[in-house]
Amino acid sequence: MTFMSSIYKRKESQELSESILETARALFAEHGVDAVSMHQIAKTAGVGQGTLYRRFSQKGELCMELMEDYFNGLQEDVQRSLTENASLAVKERATLVIRELVLNLMNNIQLMETIYAAIFAGRRCEKEMSTFFDSPPYQFLFGTVQGLLQEAVDTGAAAAGVCPPINAHLLISTLAPQSLNHLRDQTGYTPEELAGVINRTIVHPLFV
Repeated sequence: MTFMSSIYKRKESQELSESILETARALFAEHGVDAVSMHQIAKTAGVGQGTLYRRFSQKGELCMELMEDYFNGLQEDVQRSLTENASLAVKERATLVIRELVLNLMNNIQLMETIYAAIFAGRRCEKEMSTFFDSPPYQFLFGTVQGLLQEAVDTGAAAAGVCPPINAHLLISTLAPQSLNHLRDQTGYTPEELAGVINRTIVHPLFV
């Protein structure tokens, strides 16, 4: 095999894996994780089951790959927002971060809710038993919010009684997909309106 043909085959393999992931993403969002079989994913993607299983040995691997892909993008968006707005006061940066998180999560709410439910309730989508609080998404979100709150405490911009780890945990728990979906259904708010209410009633009181 020549060097160029090797590169082509790797690219072709990567494109096939991405096609399978996009198919799984659409099926999970439409039907829920439990209702979708590996056979259905292979058939819809137009590949043989052997091809599918060589790339993803179980549905849990597909779930985790989709979640990792989504949160890598979310992490990049949040970090870019913080970098671009580094000159703003910490309260304003926290407001922007929470808005970014709410809008991003709400735009992908159906897929994220089904995957979260399957992974963290111990259903068939999981690869290893875990909890939301052990997951990389929670750790990233918690670390980001706690860092902003700690900065506020250190610079005198935090309200009296703010405890960065506790307040960060409570805020991130509010942003879990199931929680946001419930709030949207109960209030009828748009993602932008929901982000505004969360910022005004939960985030802003943490600052002076």
